[in-house]
Amino acid sequence: MRARLRSERGSVLITAMVLMSIMLAVGLATYGLVDSQTRESGFERIRETSFNVGEGLLGSQVFILSRGWPGTTGRQYPTCTNGSTNSKCPNGTAIISDFGGPDVGRGVSWQTRVVDNALDAIGSTTDSQTRCTSNRNATPSYYSDSRLAGAASWDQNGDCRLWARATASIDGRRRTFVGLVRVEQVNEDFPKNTVTAGWFETLNNGNKVLVNTKGDAAQAAPVAVRCPTIGPGCADWEVDKGQVSPDTVTYSYPSPTALSAAALDRLRERAQADESYYATGCPPSLAGPLVFVEDANCSYTGNSNYNSTAFPGVLVFARGTLSISGNVEYQGLIYMANLQNSTGLVLTLGGNSLVTGSVAVDGNGGVAVGESKENLVYDPNASTRVVSYGNAGIIQNTWREIPATS
Repeated sequence: MRARLRSERGSVLITAMVLMSIMLAVGLATYGLVDSQTRESGFERIRETSFNVGEGLLGSQVFILSRGWPGTTGRQYPTCTNGSTNSKCPNGTAIISDFGGPDVGRGVSWQTRVVDNALDAIGSTTDSQTRCTSNRNATPSYYSDSRLAGAASWDQNGDCRLWARATASIDGRRRTFVGLVRVEQVNEDFPKNTVTAGWFETLNNGNKVLVNTKGDAAQAAPVAVRCPTIGPGCADWEVDKGQVSPDTVTYSYPSPTALSAAALDRLRERAQADESYYATGCPPSLAGPLVFVEDANCSYTGNSNYNSTAFPGVLVFARGTLSISGNVEYQGLIYMANLQNSTGLVLTLGGNSLVTGSVAVDGNGGVAVGESKENLVYDPNASTRVVSYGNAGIIQNTWREIPATS
């Protein structure tokens, strides 16, 4: 036994080396697995960071569209990248700071674009019903970089829908998202009156109809004045000569304005988006779904015909006065917000002019109608055209991630 214990032949050493080799192999395999999982976890974290940044950029672009819908070519949106400072571009620095996490040091590149959802544009038109309607050329739920490569960066087809596209890339991990954005239309609640004003008068003492309060409607609409009684300075017209027919004149109309200040602002913003806003001066034409004049005293005469009975327009004056005479015809609604608080004549319909629709003057301002013939005919469709733009948002089931090379 003692001899065996003193033996130095090394059989135990061999066993120990075999065991150490096995343990080393297991250790290296475990290290390799952990290292691989750590790297994959890092790659996934970077992809998630790219996802968060890309989604944040898309949401920011949609929010910017909500504040300034590009209804005309002059409002088109640029392609936005890291160095963009245009107000129509997302604040990439802020978004990366919020969503970038620890991977921003690897370098973040991004891009956003806005493109129309049609391969071919309908073409320019002044008909209000072509705005925000279904479009035969649209691709409502399908996005393709190649198919829409030449699409406009504004709402060229006039259906109130645009594709927003956002790409974020961190350390070569690119994520690209698209969504079909629709701007909400707000139907402003406008009085269903033939005339709404502080006071009203006719310009002729003849025995003839000057204001037709029924037109083709099912029933006649009121001539509503805020003053308290018939007579000069309030409702000055020849009652016994049928000048207002049917006679629907009412007094002490309670609302001082036809629209709220917020609604007026929304109309202003829509006109700015559609490039039909005039900060100063008189528009060369009154035709269009919405024409907004900020401050001007305008007079129109001659033989012009603005809009049509099928597609009436909306004409808004925030401040100023308007006179229409000659043979001018206007189909639609005329709204004088009278922010200058005039108590005199704000709107005059004279000569052989004809307004088919309705008119309104806020506050104590007056309307004069009927110099030689029937100058105002009620159309109930006119007040339904007072439409502004609301918020913009992504249409359900159109948000998606797409493969992209840029």
